Amino acid sequence: MPVKLGRSLQRRLTMRLTKGMYGREFKPESELFGIRCGQIRARTIVHNGGWYNQRGEKLGWGDLSPEDFQRISDGLENGELFIVLYESDSFWSFVTKPVIIGSRTTVRPDVEAPGVEYVVEKCGYVIAKNRLYYVDRYESSREETFEWYGVQFTALKREAAKALIVS
Repeated sequence: MPVKLGRSLQRRLTMRLTKGMYGREFKPESELFGIRCGQIRARTIVHNGGWYNQRGEKLGWGDLSPEDFQRISDGLENGELFIVLYESDSFWSFVTKPVIIGSRTTVRPDVEAPGVEYVVEKCGYVIAKNRLYYVDRYESSREETFEWYGVQFTALKREAAKALIVS
């Protein structure tokens, strides 16, 4: 069954997190939260992750450090979510013609907006105002809080992540 956002959520969502807002790797646009499209970090929680809003639209991509996670969480407004997918789900799953250099690879048109259902199914992390969530894709952990790289995460099962994203 397709995932749909309720009317109240659609109204609450600000237009601050918009499709493509971070630009491209060699043509970055926004630096909201102190991050840039295609960024490389030495100490990462996520390498080449895709960044999405609650509408299932890609904002940008790149490495995210523990400090990035904390800065994004601190900078989000109430009701906003910054959703992170792993590189395999945010890029390689959309490749139709691979080549050695990723930027020259041909991808499906929906790579920039795969939709809410896809993002819910594939999310690895959900960042909210003052809250960091790790989504346990294998459903092996309890929903508990733990520290990783010096920041606090709450583990979520997929259904709890879905409820958080679409509520």
